[in-house]
Parts: sequence; C-alpha cells; structure tokens
Amino acid sequence: MKYMDMCKKTNGTVSTIRNERGGSQTKTLKFIAAVGLVAVVATAFAFKDKILAAFNPISVIATVAGTNLKETDGRTNVLILGSDRRVTGAESGRSVLTDTILVASIGKVDKDVVMISLPRDLWVKGPGGYSSKLNEVYAYSKEGEGADNLRKVIQDVLGIPIHYHAMISFDLFKEIVDILGGVEVTVDNAFIDSLYPVEGKENAPENERYETINFAAGTQTMNGETALKFVRSRHGDNNENTDFARSRRQQKIITAIKNKSLSIQTLVNPTKLKNLYDAYAENTDSDIDFGAVNSFYLLSQKINFDRVVSVVLDDRSPAEQGGLLYAPQDRTLYNGKYVLIPQTGDYVQIHAFVQKYLFGGK
Repeated sequence: MKYMDMCKKTNGTVSTIRNERGGSQTKTLKFIAAVGLVAVVATAFAFKDKILAAFNPISVIATVAGTNLKETDGRTNVLILGSDRRVTGAESGRSVLTDTILVASIGKVDKDVVMISLPRDLWVKGPGGYSSKLNEVYAYSKEGEGADNLRKVIQDVLGIPIHYHAMISFDLFKEIVDILGGVEVTVDNAFIDSLYPVEGKENAPENERYETINFAAGTQTMNGETALKFVRSRHGDNNENTDFARSRRQQKIITAIKNKSLSIQTLVNPTKLKNLYDAYAENTDSDIDFGAVNSFYLLSQKINFDRVVSVVLDDRSPAEQGGLLYAPQDRTLYNGKYVLIPQTGDYVQIHAFVQKYLFGGK
C-alpha cells in the first residue's frame, strides 16, 4: 500500500514563490517550459510562469516534478485551486471560494500525469473541527491558514500527500487565453445556460443579474471571456448542469491551453512570454519555490504527454470511473445545503480508487 506514512514523508518547510521579473533569457525559457509541464497536468506547459499559475495543473505539476522536488513513492502531487478573486496584492482577501479544485500527480518513474478533480460541494471536516463544503474551507480559515487547511483536507479525502499548491485567479485564466490569441476547443455537448451570473450585478433586479450563454457542439476558437464562461457555467441544459460536467469542461480547456502554449508561435514570441509571466506574477499564490523551476524543466523533458489521465469524483458516473459520491435527500445535518458525501460514509473507497490510478496501471 502506497503513501502509508504520508504525514511523516511530507513534512518540511514551505517557501513562497517570488515574483521576479528579470533574469536571463535562458532562465525565463526554462521557467516557461516547466510551467508547460504543469499545464499538461492541469493547464499548459507553455505559458511559462503564466502556465504555472494559469489554472494549469499540468504546468504546476511540471514545475514541481524535477530532481529536487518533493515526492512520495515516486510521485509529486500539486493542488491546483481556481478562485474568482485576485489572490495577490491589495485586492486579495480571505473570503475566497475555491470553485475549481484539482490535484495533478506527476510520476517521476512512470513519466505520466494524473489529474483528479474534486467537487466543490463535497462535505468535509476542516482541521479546526468544523464541517463545510470543500470550496468553503479556504474562506473559513484564519488569515494565512487557508491553503494549508485545504491541503490537509484534500490529503484526508484522497489519501495521498500534497507536496505543493497553487491558487490561480480566474482573471489569470482569462488573460492567458487572450495572450495566447484564443484556444481551439471541441464542445462535445451543445448547451444553453440562461442563468449565467453577470459580474457586478449581484444586487441588481433579478432580470438583470443573469445572461444567457449558448455553446454549439463542434470545434471552435474561444477567447478568454468565452473560455471562462465555458468552464464556469453551472446551469446548462443537456446534462451540463453538474460539477462533473463542469470539471470535464475545465480539463478540456486546460488541454487546449497546453496545446497552444507549447506551439512554436508562442515559445519564440518574447512579447507573449513576458506578458504571460507578468499575468502569472499578479494573479497566482503558490508555495512552489522559484529555485525548483530548473528541476521541473528537466522533468518536463521526459514526461509522456500522451499519458495524461483525467478523472472526476462525482455522484453519477460508474464507481470505476469516479462515481463514489451521493447527494443525501435529508439535508438537516448539512445546514440545509446541497452537498455530496462518500457512498461508504468514509474515504476508504476513494483512497483505493486514487491508488488504482496512480499505481495500478490505469
């Protein structure tokens, strides 16, 4: 059984990433490459710093997958969080809901990447003893403890250590897509969402709070605004109104970003690279040490990006595909909230499922 001494193996100091906007071109290119690897896991490798931050688990993972990276049983696990608020600077705040929660696991031996998406409505117990939805753990934590608390909860749920984390704002996600000149995405299911919230109109009359968005099936090029709506929509028809569908769309956009980021047109364009780095620096909060980037870069050269596996924990798929949760009809114990809980009442089944994907040959 892997990860038996998870807590003991993952103890260590955490260093804060520094927003350095200079340095040699070689270091910059290596950083970009590292970010790209992470992109494969959950975003795109080619955005460079940006990718690392830009909602790109793969980029983040690549960045943490080098020779000197933390690991357990040959795998480095990165927690990727997506927030609708700025996560650095004067506009940042503690009341941040982590609407996107994804763990990217990079195998240093198998040279593979596994992305595991967790639903925001999963009911969990925080380190302080309180219970809440998974996406509320960060916001309910004391100042400066949000990331660590969420990390502990995720470790408990999945049964694996989390070695690094990156909090990425949706502003960065949208900006990256625009810097790249848009991304090509294949929409599998056409859908209409007539309840997409209009930013800044939360207190407006009800008929002004929402707009209708429409996505046709097929391959299309999306700009940042369109891509953001595609991944955030929660009320679409045609079975696109679930966390499961939303997670699938998020992973699809991440792959599209990775592909565009790795294109030669991006890598040889110094203006795009600088813009990506600047956007990353302003919109990401991570404990990934800048000094580990070279190690990430070296590992990114060896990862087989054809071996990227994506799984989603939900309440409607077959058990072997991640359908290990259910929504209780009686919500008395959950403050009247819609929540998801493990079918077995604990996380044992989820732990076994995760172990299979990380070590069982997929």
